[in-house]
Amino acid sequence: MTRRRGFTLIELLVVIAIIGILIGLLLPAVQKVRESAARAKCTNNLKQIGLALHGYHDSNNSFPAGYIDGNTDPNSTPDNDVGPGWGWASFLLPYLEQQNVYNQIHFSVGVGLGSNAAVSQLPLALMQCPSDPYQQNFTVWPTSVVVAHGNYVGCNGWEECFYGAGGNPQGDTGTDGLSGQFGTAGNGLFWRNSHTRIANVTDGLSNTLVVGERSGNHSPSTWTGAVTGGQCPAWMATVPPTPPYSPPPGPAYDNADYDEALVLAHGNATHLPSADFPIYDPDTFYSMHTPQGANFLFGDGSVHFLSSSIDPLTYQYLCTIAGGEVSDNW
Repeated sequence: MTRRRGFTLIELLVVIAIIGILIGLLLPAVQKVRESAARAKCTNNLKQIGLALHGYHDSNNSFPAGYIDGNTDPNSTPDNDVGPGWGWASFLLPYLEQQNVYNQIHFSVGVGLGSNAAVSQLPLALMQCPSDPYQQNFTVWPTSVVVAHGNYVGCNGWEECFYGAGGNPQGDTGTDGLSGQFGTAGNGLFWRNSHTRIANVTDGLSNTLVVGERSGNHSPSTWTGAVTGGQCPAWMATVPPTPPYSPPPGPAYDNADYDEALVLAHGNATHLPSADFPIYDPDTFYSMHTPQGANFLFGDGSVHFLSSSIDPLTYQYLCTIAGGEVSDNW
């Protein structure tokens, strides 16, 4: 007789259990490496945007507008916008090796309309953060315009973007429960029809953040522009959060901001990066990176990860170009 050797059922179960434990131990390390790579790619995207911004400034003697609109009244809020709405990122396309995309845009026609419908739906890898799983095109509520997603939004300043859309922050004297000067002291680099020059950044380029992240689980954003008549829902206005791109009605839409929030964001002492859950303001900076915080491009072209635990006032100071504050605690 020949005796056949093999595993008993108990031995097999033990081996499977050991393999499961090993996989469980390795999985966090794999996820950490994956997130590290995604964060590095996101950092590189922002560095490329920084180079493009300075290339644009060299050619045009100013940075691009936050978005362009026929509403030229600096005291007017964005619910009075008339279009076309093309945003800061669209003007950088030739400086990001996207000349062919730029050539397809008819800048006198609104974002997502007519001849611009197809180009407005083009996803650009450079405008996407790999850590964000919500990168699909979306319909801008309550319009029928479909646009490509983008993770990077320009800094409008420390006051709510709605009240600072025209570059002359006013109207909301109790913004987020904070007190402070408006006007130039509240401005960021970008607003509607802005043409900010390096000379205007008196706080110093290395002390001014100009572009930051916004993830799709927080609110929708796009590289294209401020879609006229559109609004930007605040997904985290509900607990638990409303799934991104869910249909109305609901708190996400009740707390929606106007078209400027699709391309701009603000930051201050009560709206820190990736913090303050639940957030009722869609026009803030947010990311899915770990640890909690977000990547930011500064005016000098450097990119820094700002944690949610950053000193609140320091963060507010970094969001303005001419506030006159001293911000070195970051």
